[in-house]
Parts: sequence; structure tokens; C-alpha cells
Amino acid sequence: MTLIRSKAKTRNRGFARLQYAAKPLLNYFGDSDLSKIKESHVEKYIAWRSKSVSDGTVRREVGMLSAAFNHAIRKHHWRIENPCKGADKPKEPKGRVRFITRAEAQRLIHGARWPLNPSGKALTDQHRSPALADFIELALNTGCRKSELLALKWEHVDFATRLLHLAQTKSGEWQTVPITEEARQLLVKRMRLRDQVCPDSPYVFFHEIIKAGAEIGDIVGGLKKSFASACIQAGIKDFRIHDLRHTFASWLVMDGVPLYEVSKLLRHSSIKMTERYAHLAPDRLHQVVANRGFSARFQHTENSLAAVVSKNG
Repeated sequence: MTLIRSKAKTRNRGFARLQYAAKPLLNYFGDSDLSKIKESHVEKYIAWRSKSVSDGTVRREVGMLSAAFNHAIRKHHWRIENPCKGADKPKEPKGRVRFITRAEAQRLIHGARWPLNPSGKALTDQHRSPALADFIELALNTGCRKSELLALKWEHVDFATRLLHLAQTKSGEWQTVPITEEARQLLVKRMRLRDQVCPDSPYVFFHEIIKAGAEIGDIVGGLKKSFASACIQAGIKDFRIHDLRHTFASWLVMDGVPLYEVSKLLRHSSIKMTERYAHLAPDRLHQVVANRGFSARFQHTENSLAAVVSKNG
């Protein structure tokens, strides 16, 4: 199991997540010889972990173990079989699709821009997140992930080509996102604010005042608490920051944008990931099949079993 410890790519932004996922594997298998681990051992691990964690977590952990075996086979030429391939694993969970309406989005942005405490009084600057409202609006106009937007620097914003060049993406590769007119206007507003408050800050989302552990111009960290408060104020339940991305995609599909194009805008590695939104476009499917039907009717012929298929009209 030392391969899990030593061969992970430490520069990968998901390295911390891999380390966390490796702990239960290392605790269970210890320093077992990879050549001695069989399919039945993997299935026993799955049964053990399934008692305390979700199926999705089990699948990720077994996937990591499988990657360790594949590494040993490909890179070190070990003559062993990967026992994870034949092991019975939990079914892949359906992706969560939680989105809000445009009216709810307006309420959410309002709650983020003018947050109130439980007694209905406006929060002071020290207890609010001034960047939250703009963050929500940009997320809804680009479909970007939280980490991508918070890490966004002005050098990555190209107004000439209307593109965002994302460095910190899930795949670890540079990707581009088109800038809508609404997003352009918001970015221009953020740039003017930056020029007034902290001209030297490289970040699109920066601290506007001094806070504990942060100076003016520093990168904005977590928004979880302030986002949750804005949701409560807007009367929106069970809604997370990542659901802004789902909302962006859902709106596109409901507006009739083809899944293939939505997949490209979301930068999905496979359109299969985008198919979770397909059910949101029933009217679109009706349009696709409209006027493409045909009728079949039996004609009186010498062969009573002969059927003639003809188009309507």
C-alpha cells in the first residue's frame, strides 16, 4: 500500500482529498502486499465502509485503490490482476440537481448585498461579506465553480475576447469560459471598485476591509456562512454554493439550449455528466419529434398480412 503514499501527484489540487480518501484504505489494508489482495478482500472492504459512509465515498475510495493497482501494473510492470475491476461495487449515485428560479436568485442576491441579522437589523461591515452578491451573480452568469471564481485574477480576464481563462480548474488544466454582457458589466464594476479600494490586488474577489487574518486586497476565502445566511433571508432551503452551477445549467436547458452546448459551457469531460439535466427540457423533446410521425394502416391486398406504411397527408 506504500504506492498510495508515495506516488500521488502532490501538485494536483485534489491531493488533499486523495490523502483523506487514502486513510481508511491504509487503516484497513495496512501494509498488505498488493499481490495478495483479492477480489473478495475488496468486497469485504466495501461492506465494512458501507456501514459508515455513502456509496459515492466508497466508490471514490475503491477507485483510488484501483488506481494504485493500475500504477503498479503499468509503471512497475507487476504481473498481478487488479481485484477492484471484478469486485461488486455500489451503484454510482445520481448527481444532485438543485436549482432555483430567477425570482429566487434575485432574492438571494438581495439578501447577500443587504444582509440582516435574526432581529432584522442590517449587519455591520465586520459581519458581512461585501463580495458575496457579486460572486453569486457572476456564478449564475458563467457556471464557474467556487474555487475557480475565488482564484480568478485580473490577468485571467480578457475583455477583448470576452473570455475568462481559468487556471484552478477541477481537471487541473487551463480552461476558458465566455463572458456574457451581464458578466462583463459586473467585472467592470469589480475592477472600478478594486481601483478605488486596493489598486494592487490581483484578485477579482478581494477583501474590502481589514478582517481577522486578512488585509485589504487579500483573496476572499470561504463564503459558506454568509451564503447560508443569504439563503435563509431569501427563504431558500437546501441550497449550496455549488448549486449555483446547477442553476446556470438548468436555466440553459430550460431555455432550449442543446445538452451538447451546455456540456461545453460547463466544461464537462463527458456529455454523460450533463444528461442529469435532460429531464428539464420536456418541451424541447416534443419539438424535436413534432411533425416527424408516420401512420401505418393495413390495406386490402391479395396478401392479407401485407402492410403498407405511408406518411400522413
